[in-house]
Amino acid sequence: MSIESSFRRANQICNRQLTRIETKDLSISILYWGFMPTHFDNALHRHSFFEACYVVAGSGSYIEHDTEYPLNRGASFLSLPGTWHQIRSLAGLTLVYVAFEVDEERTGQSYIEDYRRLMEQAKPVVYGADNEPLGHFWEALISIFAEQKPVAPALLEYSSTSLLLSIPALHGLHRGDALHHQADSAWDENTLFRQAKLFIHDNLSEELTLVTVANHLHISPRHLTRLFQQHTNQTFVHYIQERRIQLASQLLLNEDMSIKDIACQCGFQSVHYFTRVFTHKLGVSPAKFRRVQFSEGRSGKHRFTE
Repeated sequence: MSIESSFRRANQICNRQLTRIETKDLSISILYWGFMPTHFDNALHRHSFFEACYVVAGSGSYIEHDTEYPLNRGASFLSLPGTWHQIRSLAGLTLVYVAFEVDEERTGQSYIEDYRRLMEQAKPVVYGADNEPLGHFWEALISIFAEQKPVAPALLEYSSTSLLLSIPALHGLHRGDALHHQADSAWDENTLFRQAKLFIHDNLSEELTLVTVANHLHISPRHLTRLFQQHTNQTFVHYIQERRIQLASQLLLNEDMSIKDIACQCGFQSVHYFTRVFTHKLGVSPAKFRRVQFSEGRSGKHRFTE
């Protein structure tokens, strides 16, 4: 498909389907999209909204406040509300752009402050944006229309949302908590613990030692011990036993398996050891647990902490 055809299709679909993006605490109204195979001069003008442009190919210049910025492939320029500006090009620019405004009634105060700061400190033109997330998102959006295939609405939505969210950071809005994440160290610890839980859950039938799990996460056994104390207030061994007993109780109720097979599938080295641990945890042997629970209609009285 020619670039003229793909850009025509992009204009039609984006302007029809991509009129708003919504994320947590942020609502942006999209006023229009533009996909221009060849963009020449336009008149000096201004908008009451943001307009973000990206140069796919060609050369020209962007004029703002009597300052002329050269434009070439990979340049991104942002026109702020109320700012007089103009685009010039003799040979023509292959240009893509989006005009948008923040819906303050549906947006959280922290994001409103972000865009107000962007008004004060934005860089009008950023070069080399083709090597930045914004450039990659523009190229990804363009590629969706490169062939005459049905466009998945979810792909269109996520691509455009990522694109819009990358604009403030590229053009100079720097804030340490822009994504409202926890401190990096706390985030890393939570991620490690989540990975440890997933590994344990998927490998309960295997021998799970402190060293085995720590090596999988590329951390020390001491670090792993500290993670479990911090997140569960129990030891690593205690946590493993509870997960195994939880799985065993589910299998006793829902599967027609022998107690020996259940012990093996839950990672116990012998039926004797399984019976001893199960009885200690629940106060009843596996066989009696199965009989009692069946007679009580699988009431599921026993609960395990996560």
